[in-house]
Amino acid sequence: MESMRKNLIALIDRQAIIHNIGILKAARPRHAFCAAIKCNAYGHGTAAVLPAMQQAGVDMLAVANTAEAEELRMLGWSGPILMFGSELSIYPPQEKKNVAFWLVKNEIRVTPMRCCDIQSLVEAAEICGKKVKLHLNLDTGMHRMGLDEQGIYQIINEFHNCRQIEFEGLYTHLAAADEKDKSFALEQIARFKKFANAIKANGINVRLRHLSNSAATIDIAEDNCNMTRCGISVYGYQPGVDMHNRPELRPAMKLVSYLQTKKPVRTGCIIGYGTGCVAKHDMITGIVPIGYGDGYDRRLSNRGMMKIANTYVPVVGRVSMDQTIVDLTHIAGQVEIGDEVTVIDNDPSSKNSVESIAAMLGTIPYEITTGIGSRVLRRATP
Repeated sequence: MESMRKNLIALIDRQAIIHNIGILKAARPRHAFCAAIKCNAYGHGTAAVLPAMQQAGVDMLAVANTAEAEELRMLGWSGPILMFGSELSIYPPQEKKNVAFWLVKNEIRVTPMRCCDIQSLVEAAEICGKKVKLHLNLDTGMHRMGLDEQGIYQIINEFHNCRQIEFEGLYTHLAAADEKDKSFALEQIARFKKFANAIKANGINVRLRHLSNSAATIDIAEDNCNMTRCGISVYGYQPGVDMHNRPELRPAMKLVSYLQTKKPVRTGCIIGYGTGCVAKHDMITGIVPIGYGDGYDRRLSNRGMMKIANTYVPVVGRVSMDQTIVDLTHIAGQVEIGDEVTVIDNDPSSKNSVESIAAMLGTIPYEITTGIGSRVLRRATP
């Protein structure tokens, strides 16, 4: 129950998401807009952000798997959904039939990797009387998902005349659009453009072409496509530290908790697990009920910062699964048990913002936000 989970809350600013989408749309004003909402909306909570997506006029949502697509349909999203990956490949025959039927019935756009998976979708389409809308993923150099030119031609040749199939989209993933040197990204775009023109010359007209992620949308002038596909910047975070352009994005998440205890610690006492943190002087410490089980990274032990009474307080000792200890000594007289604690700030200049934490840990904002656990209540602000 929500009323029983008030000690750890991710406040999600829907207006920030709408603002960010507006900036990204303005960079490609003639393009349709697809927002990646996989991994619980990059940790922000699918249910919390979906109204903002609708209000911002998003044309399509992208997910990683069937479960995420199902959640969107259950939440009332009736618009197009694109599923990355090739989930059908992992199922045994009967389960594959069931999943294929659900995907076709619910009009989920699928990215296929094998002809046998497409055949299962065709059979499902014959049963429910709907077309299968496919998006083909061309591997232009990332060598993760996607097919090379020959693999895509094989699919097109086998299913081009199948009345249950519509080749709606062609796309690729850019490997290095967030880097200062854009040469590899531009090579990928050139390969994609060449292939898109080639299949068009062979009579295959896909309605949607898309490759620009957040970084390319912000930092590359043109992509020769007609849909933009953004993720991390929708939620207010810069896609890379080496970007030439840094638009005024607004982080959508502020993670707050409440001070649970306040206690004295004498000089020489051990603080937290292990013996690595010893009080060098008399201290007042407090406990915040968040830990690595909630996504507050254990590498923030003795390094992280939180904010109480608008003042930074350092993390001391090791971050535990459920609790983190902070040093309140310099503000002990100003705070009481129950006071609000800003664990992650939505001010990008703060020492405990998503991007500051990512820099401290030598990682990326994606890992920080998607790591926020299920015990954290997502609550949208208007």
